[in-house]
Amino acid sequence: MLSGLANVTSQIEVDTINFLIDGLQLEFPWFEGHPRGFDWWAGPLAQRVRLDRHRLLDGVPATTLHVETDLLRGVPMGATTWERLASMNTLSTLSAYVADQSAGTIRLHASVTLTDENWPMARMLAIHACALQVADAHAEAAELAGIFGGHQALTAHPTAGSRRKHDELVNVDAVYRERGQGPSPFTPEQLAQLVHLEPRPWVRASSDRHRLSADLDFAQGRPSRLELDAAAQHPDLGSGLQMRLLLPVEADPALAQRLNASEVASPDAHQLGAWGIDDAQQFGFSAFIPSAVYMPEVARTLVYHLAGRNEWAREQLFPQ
Repeated sequence: MLSGLANVTSQIEVDTINFLIDGLQLEFPWFEGHPRGFDWWAGPLAQRVRLDRHRLLDGVPATTLHVETDLLRGVPMGATTWERLASMNTLSTLSAYVADQSAGTIRLHASVTLTDENWPMARMLAIHACALQVADAHAEAAELAGIFGGHQALTAHPTAGSRRKHDELVNVDAVYRERGQGPSPFTPEQLAQLVHLEPRPWVRASSDRHRLSADLDFAQGRPSRLELDAAAQHPDLGSGLQMRLLLPVEADPALAQRLNASEVASPDAHQLGAWGIDDAQQFGFSAFIPSAVYMPEVARTLVYHLAGRNEWAREQLFPQ
């Protein structure tokens, strides 16, 4: 536990960082604290957790907590890389595969925005993002290096050196997979209730037994489409809730990379998921909430964040 973190300006920030350290069961020597978060090594790939500075978000004091895990370095940057990332990101759970063009790297990235009202749920979402990133990165990095033509972004702890024996968290996906063997906890009754959300984040919405669909204002008289599907099965993790925000724009892989990178640099909501292009050449933001991540209000919360992301994307694509 870290008490009195330097440069952490609120008790919520201190409590959130300590919650993650305790929940992930981080121990020396594979842990390195710093003034606004920490780095740690579950294996040879580093995970970094950091807090942005306080800011006002729509008049509300907020701080964004970033979670990112190293994957690849030495990756050629160009159209082929954007296409591969855009396709991979349609299967995102709580993180995006994001390239840093100047550094030639690819990392897994997620973020949550902490406020006085939402921090208990936000920190739970953050710890799930941490755990899933660690498992995915160590399971995928070697294969992705071959696909993208780079190298695994292996690093050593500054004093302890390279970690050869993996932390147990590297295998945590088995816990999510086991929970996903049962039915989705996102019930038809919950989806039906979301249709009547107030304030309304959409123009119109409807639901059937396991799905919700809604039209949102976007631009130039064309709506975007928000879809929730509790019948969807993740290919690795099983049941949960598939969430998609489909924009009426050209399916451009470079645009998907641009928006994912912009969310890393200047997030306007929780970034739990990723921009990508599906097999039907639909452009949008996808997230899969595994059954093990379920909390009673999480669908409602993320619907509002997707609606906010719709507004953010419109400003990015059609600035005034």
